[in-house]
Amino acid sequence: MEFEVLKDEANELKIQFKEIDQGFLNLVKEYVWQQSGVEQAGFHVDHPETGKPVFTIKSKGKKAKEIWNSALATASEDLEKFGKDVKKLK
Repeated sequence: MEFEVLKDEANELKIQFKEIDQGFLNLVKEYVWQQSGVEQAGFHVDHPETGKPVFTIKSKGKKAKEIWNSALATASEDLEKFGKDVKKLK
């Protein structure tokens, strides 16, 4: 997964992704909103066919990068648990 950090400040993080499924970004957005200190979180695509998604987090009282990392860690743990539960169904 290729990405470029466009902005990395204490209260704002912007990451542009080269190619990524928007469903994945929606999942991450839900986990970001579960974190404390989030004032704004989401992504946009300038053009549906040629645009690259840019994910933005704006925070207050907590570093935006910490929110991002915590959200990804929690999502990863939940997905791992989900995968184990699904395997039990076989």
